[in-house]
Amino acid sequence: MFSNNIFSSGHLRKSNIDPGQLKVFSNFQKDEDRFSFVFALAESHKFEMNPGPTAVKDGDVAKGLKDAGNRAFQNGDNKSALALYNKSVLKTPWTSAASRDLSVSVANRSAALYHLKQYQPALDDIAFVSTLDYPLELSYKVLDRKARCLLAMNQLKDALEAFKATLKALDGAKLPDERRMKWQSDIQIMIAMLARNKELTNDPLPPSVTVLPHVSGGRNKHYESASAAVNVCRSEEMGRYAVAATDIKAGHTVVVEKAYCSVLLAEHRATHCFHCFNRLVAVVPCPHCCNVAFCSAACQQVALSTHHRVECPVLEVLWESGASVTCLMALRILSQTNIRYFLDMREQLQQTNIRYFLDMRELLNTSAILSQTLCPTLSQQEDAVYEPRVYQGSHYLSVYHLVRHHSHRSIDDWLQRTGMAVFLFRCLQVSGYFGEDSSLSDHVLYQSFSGTHLNPDHLLVGGLLLRHLQSLQFNAHEISELQLGNKGESKSVFLGGGLYPTLALFNHSCNPGVTRYFRGTSVVVRTVATHRQGEMLAENYGPIFTQDPRAHRQATLREQYHFECVCAPCRQDWPKFEDMNRGLLRFRCDSGDGCSQVLEVAAETDQFMVQCPTCRGYTNILKGLKTLQVASSLSEKGRVSEALSKFLDILSVLDKTLVPPFRDYHLCQQSVRTCMLKLGNLGTLAGAST
Repeated sequence: MFSNNIFSSGHLRKSNIDPGQLKVFSNFQKDEDRFSFVFALAESHKFEMNPGPTAVKDGDVAKGLKDAGNRAFQNGDNKSALALYNKSVLKTPWTSAASRDLSVSVANRSAALYHLKQYQPALDDIAFVSTLDYPLELSYKVLDRKARCLLAMNQLKDALEAFKATLKALDGAKLPDERRMKWQSDIQIMIAMLARNKELTNDPLPPSVTVLPHVSGGRNKHYESASAAVNVCRSEEMGRYAVAATDIKAGHTVVVEKAYCSVLLAEHRATHCFHCFNRLVAVVPCPHCCNVAFCSAACQQVALSTHHRVECPVLEVLWESGASVTCLMALRILSQTNIRYFLDMREQLQQTNIRYFLDMRELLNTSAILSQTLCPTLSQQEDAVYEPRVYQGSHYLSVYHLVRHHSHRSIDDWLQRTGMAVFLFRCLQVSGYFGEDSSLSDHVLYQSFSGTHLNPDHLLVGGLLLRHLQSLQFNAHEISELQLGNKGESKSVFLGGGLYPTLALFNHSCNPGVTRYFRGTSVVVRTVATHRQGEMLAENYGPIFTQDPRAHRQATLREQYHFECVCAPCRQDWPKFEDMNRGLLRFRCDSGDGCSQVLEVAAETDQFMVQCPTCRGYTNILKGLKTLQVASSLSEKGRVSEALSKFLDILSVLDKTLVPPFRDYHLCQQSVRTCMLKLGNLGTLAGAST
């Protein structure tokens, strides 16, 4: 499938290029020029790619899997039966000739789901069967199963109608008379029981789609995915960054944002929906390949009308290329949208002198002091790239103008990223993204590089790919799932990558004041500390002070994100969690005179009033000590929302009383984070019972 892996061999380096050509390349200022230059290099085309899946549909294999599923079902092993039926559905050809085979596998799967008490997926399968060539003489089976699923879900009105339909379908069933009569008698009893209630109703059903929480304090007028309690400021040193527009308590939801694009890691394609990342129960297949699965017909249809329509022929090649998830996200930004959208925006994207400004007074809606001290003046805002009156994370311009730090890149970095842009471009070309006339005639990405003429449309797309390969380095987020074990243990698992233009505005701290969790591919950001008005709302880019020493954190941030961290743990060189002094308590001076002195007190002290050496006032530390006793005895057992509420109450008191770094404070904060993660994507650790 793939030879001469250019992404691991790294042959596109300045040492491989003529010095004269290298000088020309280093002087380019536009991504389109860089792309055109590298595209013309023979070195950037030393790869072979035959599009089309190798794991093809196979009716014989599908039948064998279905038969194995039938045996497992007959033996009462419904979980194994479900897994085998899923594999059979994925392997069954999506053709009119194979429609009956597919319908039988799906119908049999609905039986396994019913016995596993997965009633809604069973109903979805029965609805799927109705669109296929399911044998008419067997329809009584799925109709009876439908009625019993509805009955179990307290959909009594619909269950009655389904039982009536079953009774009618039994007339055409190829059953022995005695068995048919017994079945009809059972159905008539069910109909009579339900018909006694003259006011049959259906109970409300849980939502069929992921429900996202609302932001706290109302929606922001200028940032559609953020809370009104959030402002975004800008400075030359810090770029754009989020601050608290008002005092914010721990636990507040400050951002809820759908991913602009998301890409599932290949290793999770058998367990998670390729489109929405939900856990798979009853797979819905791609009609063309066996590589991916969807959790519902809705996800399948969206994917087939957007990204998977383009990527399906080259998906295996992309996975085998060694391209990182951010590279695949750069492709996804384009593949999920028709090329016409970008062509229509060409003039707007190329007008680099156009700037969008905000009325800072309206944006801040805060005091003049806050405006002067935390945010730049309007004249300074002229350096801003994209600041519309309403910042929409769902709009491409928000993605287009994300920070790239292009002035910090080395020649080798530019060559590697541009080489990747060429590879991704050829994938789009093979897939027919530019239309049939512009795709390669023999569908093999090993033609002479001079055989393809780059027209303006090609240059636009190539330049956009290169642009996003830069910005995603700093703005992409890992989408995770919390996997739980039987003994309270848990592990956060990396599912894939997502792009959130609003969350991308949050700067880093090694002691982050917010945490994020995911529902499907959407992100929820909540505070895990109290924030005063004007204080920066910071997330974490990876290195965290409780685990990594300052030198390691700062080296990582310089290398990966091109900035010097000046957060409190870095400025004051806070100890790691394991090095924190267990015998020392750090209290805030509570004299009421505005003193900011930190009072360090031995943990075994018998005093309850401590004098401040600066203001000479006294602080009552008894409240803090009592809070610690509650924190140490609190258990996370019980419902997550209740546990979270208790931990937030304790954290609030600790925040008012104690000063980090402090072991119990950070333990409580971590408990808050864990509770929040349990409100997001959940899975089961390998070996744990479900």
